[in-house]
Amino acid sequence: MASTRECPSCALEFDDTGNVERCPYCDYEFPQRRSSIHWVAWLLVLLLLWPAIKGLMFLFG
Repeated sequence: MASTRECPSCALEFDDTGNVERCPYCDYEFPQRRSSIHWVAWLLVLLLLWPAIKGLMFLFG
């Protein structure tokens, strides 16, 4: 089952078959995410969970 994707430029939906870099209708180039964004997101998750981790370590430690 293929997923659909909407182009922000022409607002037409098309089948997203893998890593599509351009819109097949208007040739809009989709921005690519860098892998560094994933690392920053995981770091922020860990920093936000740090008080909960410290609290659990205090209770069970």
